[in-house]
Amino acid sequence: MSQEHETGWGALLSGSNAVASLALAGGVALHAINVYVATTILPSVVKDIGGIDYYAWNTTIFVATSILGSALSAKLLGVAGPRGAYLVAALVFAAGTLLCGFAPSMPALLAGRAVQGFGGGFLFALSYAMIRIVFPEALWPRAMGLISGMWGVATLVGPAIGGVFAEYGVWRAAFWSLAPIAILFAILAVVVLPAQSPDRNERTTVPILQLALLLGAVLAVSAGSVSPDPAYNLYGLGAAIVLIALLIAVESRARNRLLPRGSFRPSTALGALFATMALLGVTVTGSEIFIPLFLQVLYEQTPLIAGYLAAIMSAGWTLGSIWSSGAEGKGIDRAIFAAPLFSFIGMAALAGTLSAGQWA
Repeated sequence: MSQEHETGWGALLSGSNAVASLALAGGVALHAINVYVATTILPSVVKDIGGIDYYAWNTTIFVATSILGSALSAKLLGVAGPRGAYLVAALVFAAGTLLCGFAPSMPALLAGRAVQGFGGGFLFALSYAMIRIVFPEALWPRAMGLISGMWGVATLVGPAIGGVFAEYGVWRAAFWSLAPIAILFAILAVVVLPAQSPDRNERTTVPILQLALLLGAVLAVSAGSVSPDPAYNLYGLGAAIVLIALLIAVESRARNRLLPRGSFRPSTALGALFATMALLGVTVTGSEIFIPLFLQVLYEQTPLIAGYLAAIMSAGWTLGSIWSSGAEGKGIDRAIFAAPLFSFIGMAALAGTLSAGQWA
């Protein structure tokens, strides 16, 4: 068997590897599709049950609990094994999805989003963590590219699900439709994933203090943003800065770390990488949250159209993930340089288009 065949897409998408790929990629796809479903239907949700002041909290709560779920995924994997961990993650996600679908008010919806985010964080992190468990090392880069590429699948499916249900006035069904899919992936995990991890005896500890400081910073910014008074916005931002400073101080001295050493120093390669990823995440996430609302409220677009216009950027995300997964040598340097450049050009074009009112 040739080296190319052993490490190429054919090896990843054939035989038992294909089934494992479906299970792991499906978990990320479910998490990502939910993101686009929620952003597409939120304007309709607010019209039905109110809560415009907490519009951004739907994403904040979801992201905050996703962070918590991701951080705890290693502990869950060590305790329950790959099969059990993935099963728990899928069931928690399904429970949160049902809570969202039956929510009578915005606080109830936020509670459902919290549970949903927790399960989604588990699914997201476990899918990446189990690459090294279920695939040979030669296939790791391709598997990473495939799983990251599921955000592209989400750009096609998510806005369609959310937009269609929102246009027919049954936004709750958009959430309900995801629950049986989560159950199916739970069943698939039981069938194809191993019961135990090779490093099952490795002790995993959770950096509780650092997680509390990180989540506190996220919630402080969100709490400050709810008030129309700029002073409260600044208070929230100031509190978040203090909490992040405390996080960095605690992390620098902790034996049980949240991130690898050097993550908070931009002078290191790892710190520069994390800073770049954080900035890219801020630009993409900020746009995806509010563009559907702007397009529907300010430019009178339908939920379906608004959802797809907002999700186009993730199609580029998918193409970039697949292209860069096979990069070698100088190609890696070019990909790292091109990512923020393309992001800047795209955001500038988007801002110019919206300010010019071309969707009116």
